Amino acid sequence: MQLIKVPQHDILLGTYRRGDSQQFELTARLLEFPAEYDYWLATYDAEHDHWGQMRFTLMVPKKIASTLDLARAIVTGSALEQVKSCLNNATDKGRDMAPCFALDGWVLILI
Repeated sequence: MQLIKVPQHDILLGTYRRGDSQQFELTARLLEFPAEYDYWLATYDAEHDHWGQMRFTLMVPKKIASTLDLARAIVTGSALEQVKSCLNNATDKGRDMAPCFALDGWVLILI
């Protein structure tokens, strides 16, 4: 399967401002894989004016989000909160490189 042929949904998430006034422009892209795939894939981009771009990848099993609307709710809800939490520790050198496993089944990969 070529990713270029997969329907993609761009989601503007606004600006995230940390307590120390560092800020990131957040966007997400949710890929709508065919029914035979058992997961949704999304990417987050966090753009900092001086530090550049930081990317996160999210995998959501269709077992916990059977519809596009449910997948979008995770992308804009609990997974987004985890992205923000990771950005709290980011510096001009980057951020920690470790997966985050949610109790409800999704996985955030910091690449």
